[in-house]
Amino acid sequence: MNITPHKKGDPGILTLPLVANVPEGHADWRRRKCPICGAECWESSLAKRLLEEEPDLHAACTMCALKSARGGNRRKA
Repeated sequence: MNITPHKKGDPGILTLPLVANVPEGHADWRRRKCPICGAECWESSLAKRLLEEEPDLHAACTMCALKSARGGNRRKA
């Protein structure tokens, strides 16, 4: 597994914190479902903006992002 800092234009997976791990969230976080497993996650305003600006960047909950990095998950269409 190779995890590197994101550079604009890179494809990749943006990790969304699981509500189960961070129950209170932060002021600018909004709940959303993981597009792979459906778990409740938090999406920050920064994450939302990056996903809108970069078409090759996808979001997933923490667990699905880690599994995807190992080749264990495929994003739902």
